Amino acid sequence: MSEQFSRFQSYLRSHGLKLTRARELVFREILSAPGIHPNADEIRKRLQSKKEEVGLATIYRTLRLLVRSGLVSAVDLGEDHSHFEPEGNEAAHGHIICLSCGRVEEFAQAEIRAAVRKVGEKKGYRLDKFSLQVFGLCRACEAKRGG
Repeated sequence: MSEQFSRFQSYLRSHGLKLTRARELVFREILSAPGIHPNADEIRKRLQSKKEEVGLATIYRTLRLLVRSGLVSAVDLGEDHSHFEPEGNEAAHGHIICLSCGRVEEFAQAEIRAAVRKVGEKKGYRLDKFSLQVFGLCRACEAKRGG
């Protein structure tokens, strides 16, 4: 995480911004739990549970900075707000989201990466990363519905 923290500090400095305690708390909270995909309100609640008070507006502003810095991605999980995840080594991946319970599973398949790259080439793009969201029902929810 120290390399990512240094990148965030450099990004802030290069844009004439300071590393505030609130920005550092939000940064560390997102990177501390990869695979969780929290939204801004969930980040606020997680910080509150640690006795850290950071306003929701500050969290949103910090998330925008983190996305612009390339350290965090905003992910659409089919809700009216974004969820956030750290950019990792596996930038080309997808999410399977249960339409009933909201469970999220990440996946990465070489065949999907190759297919997306091929689409990019046909359209005249060299693609560096992608995020794919697929919606359906998880086994537990399908079983509850009698399917």
